Amino acid sequence: MTPLGQLRYGAVLAAEARKWLESCVRLELNSELATYPRIAGFETDGRGQNVSRMEHLVIRDLDLESLAVGQTLQNDEEARPPPGRVVAFAEFRYHPHPHPHPHPHPLNEAGAGNLGPTQSSEQEDPASAESETKTEPPIDLPPSAHRALHEHWDKAVEAALSAQFGGMHCFEVRGIGTLSPSHLRRGIASRLLRWIFPWADKLGVPVVLAATPPGYPFYIQHGFVEVDDGGPRSFVQCNMTEWGGEGVHRHVLMIRWPTTRSDPSAS
Repeated sequence: MTPLGQLRYGAVLAAEARKWLESCVRLELNSELATYPRIAGFETDGRGQNVSRMEHLVIRDLDLESLAVGQTLQNDEEARPPPGRVVAFAEFRYHPHPHPHPHPHPLNEAGAGNLGPTQSSEQEDPASAESETKTEPPIDLPPSAHRALHEHWDKAVEAALSAQFGGMHCFEVRGIGTLSPSHLRRGIASRLLRWIFPWADKLGVPVVLAATPPGYPFYIQHGFVEVDDGGPRSFVQCNMTEWGGEGVHRHVLMIRWPTTRSDPSAS
């Protein structure tokens, strides 16, 4: 856990922290997938490219023996009984183009096929339609948590992402992690992260995120670079001395450009 994490969550036992994080993953899985169309449904649900989408990937300990590159990862609680512990997860969001073309082009890989009928700009994004009434599910923080800092930092990261990437047609890595120490350094996080790359490359759009200090070298290895386009600050930081800690914690805004670029006239 980073120094900021220690300050946010306090002297919480490792087992309690893991249990709490797993419960958060399950809660978000049930709430957000009920609101947003799935990224995995691009080619089948008929909603097309002009709506926001989410995808949660969950790895349980019993998945690991049969997990292979190219195999579909478990991303639906109702697909089968959940017998194992959640040991890793990833959460992605798709942000549609702010000014969608009424006739978007098909996926630009040869033989990839069309994404199906798409909504016109007058049609409403179902996620946006519910945004005014939707409330986040309550998440009980561990008793030792610094609630004010927790809320402050979450809002600061969201504001930085919005300032830098707001209005961009892209995929966003909302979260990724391995919850069980016994499953670290087994390539699980890499497999989860790489799941989104084919979708981004087919659409010719970037993948964006805010990298933690431990995550920064991991993302560099997977083709992400720091944002450096003369726009808003390319990082978000917290002066921990203002919250009873020491030092400065920084998240770096990063982007992975697609290996193929879509035709701008079709966006």
